[in-house]
Amino acid sequence: MNPNDFIEPHFKWICLSTLAVTFLYGIGKSFFLFKISEFQIQFPSLKEKLPAPKALIYFVATFSLLTSLLFAYLALFHTKANEIELNESQQSVDVLFVIDVSYSMNAIDVKPTRLKRFQDIVLRLLPHLAGNRLGIILFAGNAFSYCPMTSDVTAFSDYVNSLGTDMVGKKGTDLSTAIKKAEATLSSSKLLQNRVIVLVSDGEDHESSQLKELNSEVFVWGFGTEEGGPIFYSDPQRHTSGYVTHSGGLEQNPLAENVIISKLNEETLKSFASLNEGEYANLSFESMDAYRLTNKIADMKKNQTNMLHKSRKEDGAFFYLFLAIVFFFIERGLRFFYFPKTKFISLLAFALFFVPPGSEIYSWDLDPAGETISKGIKAYENKQFAESKNKFKEAENYFKDDYRLKFNQSASSYKMGNWNDSLQLNEEIHKDSKATNEIKAKALYNSGNAYFRKNDFRNARKLYEEALDLDPNLSSAKKNLEFLHKKEESRKQEEKEESGQSRSRNKENKENQSRSGANSGSGQAEQEKQNKSKKDPSKENADRMMDQFSPNSILKNKSKGFQSPDNEKFW
Repeated sequence: MNPNDFIEPHFKWICLSTLAVTFLYGIGKSFFLFKISEFQIQFPSLKEKLPAPKALIYFVATFSLLTSLLFAYLALFHTKANEIELNESQQSVDVLFVIDVSYSMNAIDVKPTRLKRFQDIVLRLLPHLAGNRLGIILFAGNAFSYCPMTSDVTAFSDYVNSLGTDMVGKKGTDLSTAIKKAEATLSSSKLLQNRVIVLVSDGEDHESSQLKELNSEVFVWGFGTEEGGPIFYSDPQRHTSGYVTHSGGLEQNPLAENVIISKLNEETLKSFASLNEGEYANLSFESMDAYRLTNKIADMKKNQTNMLHKSRKEDGAFFYLFLAIVFFFIERGLRFFYFPKTKFISLLAFALFFVPPGSEIYSWDLDPAGETISKGIKAYENKQFAESKNKFKEAENYFKDDYRLKFNQSASSYKMGNWNDSLQLNEEIHKDSKATNEIKAKALYNSGNAYFRKNDFRNARKLYEEALDLDPNLSSAKKNLEFLHKKEESRKQEEKEESGQSRSRNKENKENQSRSGANSGSGQAEQEKQNKSKKDPSKENADRMMDQFSPNSILKNKSKGFQSPDNEKFW
């Protein structure tokens, strides 16, 4: 391999180093797989615990990859560059614009100015002039060739955009110099036989030039009005602007008496058009007459021109690229069919490679844990508490020992009335070192509710107090604890009242011992019946309180605006 075939010597060594590293890695991996296959022969049980592709297949795949890289590098460095000359034939008309850039073209009687108006018209006309050769001559006090004849419409538009009234050093307006420059250009070899001259001016001629006839088709475009307008001038370097006065100064008021008023001289422009049997059009306010130029060009006989283009053609890489692609697909195929771990990735890559642009691509479920938890929450909201608990339990296969999953399982068990299961799960959360104090407080609060449902008020009060120790702002625990205190006071008051009533009844029984036993027995039975018929108001209050602060009521009363701290969702 000749070093001259490489673009950069450093790049050559980088490519060779890449090949060497890939080769060494492939040899090392093949040797490693060969040793594994020997161990698998000695210990057949290793085939399941340590699956590996065959060393020979891996070696062939690596060899194919190396060969693909080698041919790719050869395609890169052995490409031959040949210069080709293309001869193109073109039919066109030469159009030469002779443009007045004297200060009078900055008059504002045509908006925004006369010169800006011309620029807008010719730029809109350019797409219709494509395929022809275009050029520009500028004049004021003298004239010069500004844009050489070119068929590049983009380059010509750049010349037009850069026009300004300060491009000619000698001030004033001399039509004769412009006509002489155009005549000299026509007589030279720069313009071909079929050509059009377009004179752009306001007709003011300070030198009273003698007009001449030109050997060409002539169009005259006038810009300005007979009433005229002041001439605006701006100097960005000196940060000055205003309207030109007779004394050569600038005046800010365009209506001042000493401001120069430039007027359109249509007589001069029409005379020049008539002298050359051309067409005159005032484009100050109406631009449709400009398209008469394109109509004229379309009817004219075209110049036959031959254009020579040189292009650089890169050749010699196709053969190497073809071999590189063949060996690359061999390597991919071996890995796809014989390497089980890369089979899915290879299949996905091939599928994405053949997806048309703009097609919609749908994704697979790559988050089974999140999907399982979502189903558990949905089942809980639909009051399918057994299914909800099973889903949260299933999610533990993906999130080992997650206290939040245990918390949700505890809530589901509570809703099903499995108080002991709920207490056990809450106890595990309380002992979990990873659980936050907020979750531990809620778990203790839920355990208190479970004990309350079991009528174990002592343990319920104890757990409410422990929950408040961890989270003093847990309002639901405060309310339940306050309720238990009131319940205890109510129970003591009832016991005291029952004790007084018992003493009163004993006294009455002593006084009425002389009465008949039957009447006494009947009255006592009636009294006991009335006592049994009385409802325990404390029990009713307890049920209502537990219903209000239980996990069941949290979801049930959510729409009523009741918000409780144990109604948080973790997913």
